[in-house]
Amino acid sequence: MSVNKVIELMAESDKSWEDAAEKAIKEASKSVKGIRSIWIQDFSATVNGKGKLETYRITAKVTFEVMA
Repeated sequence: MSVNKVIELMAESDKSWEDAAEKAIKEASKSVKGIRSIWIQDFSATVNGKGKLETYRITAKVTFEVMA
């Protein structure tokens, strides 16, 4: 039987929401081992002066296994 823990992360990208999610996992995996899943809770973006999306942001819950 395993025990899992959930942490909340926020990340951003100038490319896409998917890229922001990948950046979140990449950074988290530097200090968190056993990552099992990511659940994107929120999407948001900033808009530049020309009415174009500029920065893509996510708030996500990441689940990982607690190591004994």
